[in-house]
Amino acid sequence: MRQFIVNAHVVDDQNIGDLVSSPLRYFPFPGFETQTLDLRALGQAAATSADTAASTQRVLGLPQLADGDRCHLIVGGGGLIAPRFLSGIQQLQQVELGDRAQRIVWGIGQQNYGRRPTGNQSLVNALVQASQRFDYEPYLAGFDLLGIRDHEANDPNVAWVPCASCLHPAFDRDYPIEHEFVVFSHKKFQIYVDRLPRITNESNDLESILRFLGSGETILTSSYHGAYWGLLLGRKVLAFPFSTKFVTLKHQPGYYPLKNWRDQVIRVRPFRQGFLNKISFEFRYGNKYSCRTRGWQTALKDCQSYDGILQEYRDRNQQYYQQVMERLTQA
Repeated sequence: MRQFIVNAHVVDDQNIGDLVSSPLRYFPFPGFETQTLDLRALGQAAATSADTAASTQRVLGLPQLADGDRCHLIVGGGGLIAPRFLSGIQQLQQVELGDRAQRIVWGIGQQNYGRRPTGNQSLVNALVQASQRFDYEPYLAGFDLLGIRDHEANDPNVAWVPCASCLHPAFDRDYPIEHEFVVFSHKKFQIYVDRLPRITNESNDLESILRFLGSGETILTSSYHGAYWGLLLGRKVLAFPFSTKFVTLKHQPGYYPLKNWRDQVIRVRPFRQGFLNKISFEFRYGNKYSCRTRGWQTALKDCQSYDGILQEYRDRNQQYYQQVMERLTQA
Protein backbone atom coordinates (compact mmCIF):
# COMPACT_ATOMS: atom_id res chain seq x y z
CA MET A 1 0.00 0.00 0.00
CA ARG A 2 1.25 3.47 -0.90
CA GLN A 3 0.31 6.49 1.18
CA PHE A 4 0.46 10.03 -0.13
CA ILE A 5 0.24 13.42 1.54
CA VAL A 6 -0.86 16.29 -0.67
CA ASN A 7 -0.51 19.82 0.70
CA ALA A 8 -3.01 22.09 -1.06
CA HIS A 9 -2.21 25.78 -0.73
CA VAL A 10 -1.34 28.75 -2.92
CA VAL A 11 1.90 27.91 -4.70
CA ASP A 12 3.26 31.35 -5.55
CA ASP A 13 6.97 32.16 -5.66
CA GLN A 14 6.06 35.85 -6.04
CA ASN A 15 4.28 35.99 -2.67
CA ILE A 16 6.63 35.49 0.24
CA GLY A 17 3.80 34.66 2.66
CA ASP A 18 2.59 31.81 0.45
CA LEU A 19 6.13 30.68 -0.24
CA VAL A 20 7.09 30.01 3.38
CA SER A 21 3.77 29.04 5.00
CA SER A 22 3.45 25.40 3.94
CA PRO A 23 3.88 22.94 6.85
CA LEU A 24 5.62 20.51 4.49
CA ARG A 25 8.63 22.86 4.56
CA TYR A 26 9.22 22.26 8.25
CA PHE A 27 8.08 18.76 9.21
CA PRO A 28 9.11 15.25 8.10
CA PHE A 29 6.51 12.69 7.10
CA PRO A 30 8.44 9.40 7.00
CA GLY A 31 6.79 6.65 5.00
CA PHE A 32 4.60 9.07 3.03
CA GLU A 33 5.07 10.38 -0.49
CA THR A 34 4.48 14.14 -0.44
CA GLN A 35 3.57 16.70 -3.06
CA THR A 36 2.01 20.16 -3.27
CA LEU A 37 -1.07 21.29 -5.13
CA ASP A 38 -1.97 24.86 -6.12
CA LEU A 39 -5.39 25.55 -4.67
CA ARG A 40 -6.10 28.41 -7.09
CA ALA A 41 -6.47 26.06 -10.05
CA LEU A 42 -8.72 23.47 -8.43
CA GLY A 43 -12.16 24.93 -9.00
CA GLN A 44 -11.56 25.68 -12.67
CA ALA A 45 -9.80 22.37 -13.32
CA ALA A 46 -12.51 20.26 -11.73
CA ALA A 47 -15.22 22.11 -13.63
CA THR A 48 -13.68 21.03 -16.94
CA SER A 49 -13.30 17.36 -16.02
CA ALA A 50 -15.65 14.52 -16.84
CA ASP A 51 -17.99 13.58 -14.04
CA THR A 52 -16.04 10.57 -12.79
CA ALA A 53 -13.85 10.15 -9.73
CA ALA A 54 -10.84 9.05 -11.79
CA SER A 55 -10.91 11.99 -14.16
CA THR A 56 -11.47 14.48 -11.34
CA GLN A 57 -8.52 12.93 -9.50
CA ARG A 58 -6.31 13.35 -12.56
CA VAL A 59 -7.41 16.88 -13.44
CA LEU A 60 -6.98 18.06 -9.87
CA GLY A 61 -3.40 16.83 -9.92
CA LEU A 62 -3.92 14.25 -7.18
CA PRO A 63 -2.09 10.91 -7.25
CA GLN A 64 -3.75 8.05 -9.10
CA LEU A 65 -4.61 5.46 -6.46
CA ALA A 66 -4.44 1.68 -6.79
CA ASP A 67 -6.51 -0.60 -4.58
CA GLY A 68 -5.52 -0.08 -0.97
CA ASP A 69 -3.70 3.21 -1.59
CA ARG A 70 -4.78 6.33 0.23
CA CYS A 71 -4.09 10.01 -0.26
CA HIS A 72 -4.16 12.17 2.85
CA LEU A 73 -4.89 15.83 2.30
CA ILE A 74 -3.48 18.82 4.17
CA VAL A 75 -4.98 22.18 3.29
CA GLY A 76 -2.44 24.46 4.88
CA GLY A 77 -0.54 27.68 4.49
CA GLY A 78 -2.02 31.16 4.03
CA GLY A 79 -5.36 32.97 4.05
CA LEU A 80 -7.31 30.26 2.23
CA ILE A 81 -10.63 30.80 4.01
CA ALA A 82 -11.83 33.25 1.39
CA PRO A 83 -14.52 33.16 -1.31
CA ARG A 84 -12.05 32.87 -4.20
CA PHE A 85 -10.77 29.57 -2.78
CA LEU A 86 -14.10 28.06 -1.75
CA SER A 87 -14.80 26.15 -4.96
CA GLY A 88 -11.36 24.53 -4.81
CA ILE A 89 -11.80 23.56 -1.16
CA GLN A 90 -15.21 22.09 -1.92
CA GLN A 91 -13.66 19.94 -4.63
CA LEU A 92 -11.19 18.61 -2.07
CA GLN A 93 -14.00 17.96 0.39
CA GLN A 94 -15.69 15.67 -2.13
CA VAL A 95 -12.93 13.95 -4.10
CA GLU A 96 -12.22 10.26 -3.39
CA LEU A 97 -8.94 9.84 -1.49
CA GLY A 98 -9.05 6.17 -0.48
CA ASP A 99 -10.27 4.27 2.54
CA ARG A 100 -9.63 6.04 5.89
CA ALA A 101 -7.76 8.90 4.22
CA GLN A 102 -7.51 11.98 6.42
CA ARG A 103 -8.48 15.51 5.45
CA ILE A 104 -6.63 18.04 7.59
CA VAL A 105 -6.66 21.83 7.88
CA TRP A 106 -3.39 23.37 9.11
CA GLY A 107 -2.88 27.03 9.90
CA ILE A 108 -5.15 28.64 7.33
CA GLY A 109 -7.21 31.74 8.07
CA GLN A 110 -10.04 33.96 6.95
CA GLN A 111 -9.76 36.82 4.48
CA ASN A 112 -12.94 38.85 4.44
CA TYR A 113 -12.88 42.38 3.11
CA GLY A 114 -16.06 43.17 5.03
CA ARG A 115 -18.06 46.27 4.23
CA ARG A 116 -17.19 49.93 4.06
CA PRO A 117 -17.28 51.64 7.47
CA THR A 118 -20.23 53.92 8.16
CA GLY A 119 -20.36 57.23 9.98
CA ASN A 120 -17.34 57.72 12.22
CA GLN A 121 -16.54 54.02 12.24
CA SER A 122 -12.97 53.08 11.32
CA LEU A 123 -12.17 50.28 8.88
CA VAL A 124 -10.65 48.33 11.78
CA ASN A 125 -13.97 48.29 13.63
CA ALA A 126 -15.82 47.23 10.49
CA LEU A 127 -13.34 44.39 9.99
CA VAL A 128 -13.70 43.23 13.60
CA GLN A 129 -17.47 43.03 13.15
CA ALA A 130 -17.10 41.17 9.84
CA SER A 131 -14.63 38.75 11.43
CA GLN A 132 -17.00 37.96 14.28
CA ARG A 133 -19.83 37.20 11.82
CA PHE A 134 -17.69 35.08 9.51
CA ASP A 135 -19.09 31.63 8.68
CA TYR A 136 -16.30 29.02 8.66
CA GLU A 137 -18.59 26.04 8.10
CA PRO A 138 -18.49 25.87 4.27
CA TYR A 139 -14.68 25.84 4.33
CA LEU A 140 -14.18 23.35 7.18
CA ALA A 141 -16.99 20.85 6.53
CA GLY A 142 -15.78 17.33 5.81
CA PHE A 143 -12.32 17.73 7.35
CA ASP A 144 -11.17 15.33 10.05
CA LEU A 145 -8.74 17.57 11.95
CA LEU A 146 -9.05 21.33 12.15
CA GLY A 147 -6.33 23.83 13.02
CA ILE A 148 -6.61 27.45 11.88
CA ARG A 149 -4.45 30.50 12.47
CA ASP A 150 -7.38 32.68 13.57
CA HIS A 151 -7.20 32.85 17.34
CA GLU A 152 -10.87 33.25 18.23
CA ALA A 153 -12.85 30.96 15.95
CA ASN A 154 -15.43 30.30 18.72
CA ASP A 155 -15.60 26.60 17.93
CA PRO A 156 -14.37 23.95 20.44
CA ASN A 157 -13.61 21.57 17.56
CA VAL A 158 -11.16 24.00 15.95
CA ALA A 159 -7.62 24.34 17.32
CA TRP A 160 -5.55 27.50 17.11
CA VAL A 161 -2.47 26.77 14.97
CA PRO A 162 -0.52 29.87 13.87
CA CYS A 163 1.11 30.16 10.46
CA ALA A 164 3.91 27.59 10.16
CA SER A 165 6.33 30.23 8.83
CA CYS A 166 7.25 30.87 12.48
CA LEU A 167 9.39 27.71 12.18
CA HIS A 168 11.69 29.20 9.56
CA PRO A 169 15.31 29.16 10.81
CA ALA A 170 15.80 32.80 9.83
CA PHE A 171 13.92 33.73 13.02
CA ASP A 172 16.79 32.30 15.06
CA ARG A 173 19.15 35.10 14.02
CA ASP A 174 19.61 38.41 15.80
CA TYR A 175 18.64 41.55 13.92
CA PRO A 176 20.04 44.77 15.41
CA ILE A 177 17.75 47.80 15.60
CA GLU A 178 18.99 50.58 13.29
CA HIS A 179 15.87 52.75 12.83
CA GLU A 180 13.09 54.04 15.03
CA PHE A 181 10.53 53.21 12.32
CA VAL A 182 10.47 51.15 9.11
CA VAL A 183 7.64 50.67 6.57
CA PHE A 184 6.78 47.27 5.08
CA SER A 185 4.02 47.57 2.47
CA HIS A 186 1.84 44.95 0.88
CA LYS A 187 2.48 45.25 -2.84
CA LYS A 188 -1.21 45.95 -3.56
CA PHE A 189 -2.07 47.96 -0.44
CA GLN A 190 0.73 50.46 -0.17
CA ILE A 191 1.54 52.95 2.55
CA TYR A 192 3.86 55.90 2.11
CA VAL A 193 5.44 57.81 4.98
CA ASP A 194 8.04 60.41 4.07
CA ARG A 195 11.67 59.77 4.97
CA LEU A 196 11.13 56.36 6.55
CA PRO A 197 12.98 53.26 5.22
CA ARG A 198 10.52 51.29 3.11
CA ILE A 199 10.20 48.04 1.14
CA THR A 200 7.28 45.92 -0.09
CA ASN A 201 6.51 42.21 0.20
CA GLU A 202 7.44 41.60 -3.45
CA SER A 203 10.75 40.04 -2.37
CA ASN A 204 10.86 36.25 -2.10
CA ASP A 205 13.84 36.32 0.27
CA LEU A 206 12.57 35.91 3.84
CA GLU A 207 15.99 36.50 5.38
CA SER A 208 16.31 39.93 3.78
CA ILE A 209 12.73 40.79 4.81
CA LEU A 210 13.36 39.78 8.44
CA ARG A 211 16.61 41.74 8.41
CA PHE A 212 14.65 44.81 7.30
CA LEU A 213 11.78 44.28 9.75
CA GLY A 214 14.21 43.63 12.58
CA SER A 215 16.08 46.85 11.82
CA GLY A 216 13.09 48.85 13.03
CA GLU A 217 12.07 49.45 16.62
CA THR A 218 8.50 49.88 15.33
CA ILE A 219 7.16 48.50 12.04
CA LEU A 220 4.44 50.20 10.01
CA THR A 221 2.89 47.60 7.72
CA SER A 222 -0.06 46.83 5.47
CA SER A 223 1.03 43.18 5.15
CA TYR A 224 -0.48 40.45 7.36
CA HIS A 225 2.78 38.56 7.40
CA GLY A 226 4.67 41.79 7.96
CA ALA A 227 2.65 42.26 11.16
CA TYR A 228 2.96 38.58 12.12
CA TRP A 229 6.70 38.35 11.54
CA GLY A 230 7.35 41.72 13.17
CA LEU A 231 5.58 40.59 16.34
CA LEU A 232 7.53 37.30 16.31
CA LEU A 233 10.75 39.35 16.17
CA GLY A 234 9.70 41.18 19.33
CA ARG A 235 9.06 44.48 17.58
CA LYS A 236 6.18 46.90 18.00
CA VAL A 237 3.85 46.89 14.99
CA LEU A 238 1.37 49.43 13.66
CA ALA A 239 -0.88 47.70 11.11
CA PHE A 240 -2.83 49.33 8.29
CA PRO A 241 -5.43 46.57 7.69
CA PHE A 242 -7.44 45.83 4.56
CA SER A 243 -9.11 42.51 5.48
CA THR A 244 -10.26 40.58 8.53
CA LYS A 245 -7.07 38.51 8.66
CA PHE A 246 -5.33 41.37 10.49
CA VAL A 247 -7.77 41.29 13.42
CA THR A 248 -7.56 37.51 13.93
CA LEU A 249 -4.00 37.51 15.34
CA LYS A 250 -3.67 36.19 18.90
CA HIS A 251 -1.20 38.92 19.85
CA GLN A 252 -2.57 42.14 18.46
CA PRO A 253 -0.56 44.92 16.80
CA GLY A 254 -1.65 48.50 17.02
CA TYR A 255 -4.09 49.53 14.29
CA TYR A 256 -4.10 52.75 12.35
CA PRO A 257 -7.73 53.99 12.27
CA LEU A 258 -7.97 54.45 8.51
CA LYS A 259 -11.35 54.90 6.85
CA ASN A 260 -10.74 53.25 3.49
CA TRP A 261 -8.28 52.32 0.78
CA ARG A 262 -8.47 54.24 -2.48
CA ASP A 263 -7.37 53.37 -6.00
CA GLN A 264 -3.95 54.66 -6.88
CA VAL A 265 -3.96 56.98 -9.88
CA ILE A 266 -1.44 58.97 -11.87
CA ARG A 267 -0.74 62.14 -9.97
CA VAL A 268 1.02 65.39 -10.79
CA ARG A 269 2.56 67.06 -7.77
CA PRO A 270 4.33 70.43 -8.12
CA PHE A 271 7.00 71.26 -5.59
CA ARG A 272 9.52 74.09 -5.19
CA GLN A 273 13.25 73.56 -4.92
CA GLY A 274 15.41 76.68 -4.74
CA PHE A 275 14.19 79.22 -7.27
CA LEU A 276 12.94 76.65 -9.79
CA ASN A 277 9.53 75.10 -9.96
CA LYS A 278 9.74 71.44 -10.81
CA ILE A 279 6.99 69.01 -11.66
CA SER A 280 7.14 65.48 -10.28
CA PHE A 281 5.11 62.86 -12.14
CA GLU A 282 4.21 59.97 -9.87
CA PHE A 283 3.19 56.94 -11.95
CA ARG A 284 1.48 54.11 -10.10
CA TYR A 285 0.03 50.81 -11.16
CA GLY A 286 -3.57 49.71 -11.63
CA ASN A 287 -5.16 47.33 -9.14
CA LYS A 288 -3.22 48.95 -6.31
CA TYR A 289 -4.49 50.96 -3.39
CA SER A 290 -3.21 53.52 -0.95
CA CYS A 291 -4.52 55.16 2.21
CA ARG A 292 -4.01 58.30 4.22
CA THR A 293 -1.32 58.10 6.88
CA ARG A 294 -1.84 61.49 8.48
CA GLY A 295 -1.47 61.42 12.26
CA TRP A 296 -0.08 57.88 12.35
CA GLN A 297 2.10 58.79 15.33
CA THR A 298 -0.98 59.09 17.55
CA ALA A 299 -1.79 55.40 16.98
CA LEU A 300 1.58 54.30 18.35
CA LYS A 301 0.22 54.35 21.90
CA ASP A 302 -1.58 51.06 21.16
CA CYS A 303 1.55 49.28 19.92
CA GLN A 304 3.35 46.85 22.17
CA SER A 305 5.97 44.14 21.87
CA TYR A 306 5.48 40.60 23.17
CA ASP A 307 8.14 38.43 24.79
CA GLY A 308 8.37 34.71 24.09
CA ILE A 309 5.70 34.38 21.44
CA LEU A 310 8.04 32.89 18.82
CA GLN A 311 8.57 29.82 20.98
CA GLU A 312 4.87 29.69 21.89
CA TYR A 313 3.90 29.67 18.21
CA ARG A 314 6.51 27.07 17.33
CA ASP A 315 5.40 24.85 20.22
CA ARG A 316 1.81 25.04 19.04
CA ASN A 317 2.81 23.88 15.55
CA GLN A 318 4.88 21.05 17.01
CA GLN A 319 1.93 19.92 19.12
CA TYR A 320 -0.35 19.99 16.10
CA TYR A 321 2.20 18.04 14.08
CA GLN A 322 2.04 15.28 16.71
CA GLN A 323 -1.76 15.25 16.40
CA VAL A 324 -1.48 15.06 12.62
CA MET A 325 1.01 12.17 12.75
CA GLU A 326 -1.21 10.26 15.17
CA ARG A 327 -4.09 10.62 12.71
CA LEU A 328 -1.98 9.58 9.74
CA THR A 329 -0.32 6.58 11.35
CA GLN A 330 -3.54 5.25 12.88
CA ALA A 331 -5.62 5.69 9.74
